[in-house]
Amino acid sequence: MTIRTARRIAVPAALALSLGLALTACADDSGDGSTPADETTTSAGADDGASPGTDDTDDTATDDDASPSASASPEHRTAAGLLAIATAEKKAGGTAFAIDDPDRDNTWEVDVATGKISVEVEVSADGTEVVRTEEDDLDADDRRALADAKFSITQAIERTVATAGGDLDDAELDEDDGRYHWSVTVLVDGAETDFRVGLQDGKVAPEPDDND
Repeated sequence: MTIRTARRIAVPAALALSLGLALTACADDSGDGSTPADETTTSAGADDGASPGTDDTDDTATDDDASPSASASPEHRTAAGLLAIATAEKKAGGTAFAIDDPDRDNTWEVDVATGKISVEVEVSADGTEVVRTEEDDLDADDRRALADAKFSITQAIERTVATAGGDLDDAELDEDDGRYHWSVTVLVDGAETDFRVGLQDGKVAPEPDDND
């Protein structure tokens, strides 16, 4: 009886051991097959999500950096001329009555009336620095016209550019048949266009044709 009982207990133990080994082997096979698939999916998802996002951000930053225009507009040149007038008037202590655009010397030439003297002041192209000054006599009629003027050369330039657009070329006190006015020349689409501005009313009008 004892021997038979021992055989009955040993057989189930052996079967249990065999089944346990088989189940362990199956579990290992299942794990080996699933892991590469999971890693491949995760890797692909990370690559697909990161690359386009980075590229879009870089492209956007590049476009934003390039968007501001660095090209000079007509207002920049006109503003430099008006600043040159202010610089020259401060240097000479008088009233400007003529300005010529930067030439081959790259300076504005501004004529300033100071009593009976006209001071030619050369100012840097940006309008900030005095390069040279030179004195000359000022005509008595020009002095009287400037003294009676209600609108300055600066106001004449501003009104002309506001009316016609374009870029300041030059401006000066001018006389026609004994009547004084401001003569302002602007560059509109690359072409010189002349205007007259009244000393008393500040009215802007095209320069009459000499043939009229």
